[in-house]
Amino acid sequence: MFELTDTYKCQLAKSLTELAIQNGLICQHENSVRTAEEVTHFFDTIVNTVGKSENMD
Repeated sequence: MFELTDTYKCQLAKSLTELAIQNGLICQHENSVRTAEEVTHFFDTIVNTVGKSENMD
């Protein structure tokens, strides 16, 4: 098994975040700070979970 690099994780998260924004999957708020928090949460979730698997034993 191989480990994903941080660069790859960030590139993947960026691409998926862009797609989510384009397809209305991230909530837009009237307050731009709140919208930025939604985007950041989405991005960080991908970076922090991609490549990890749960032990299903």
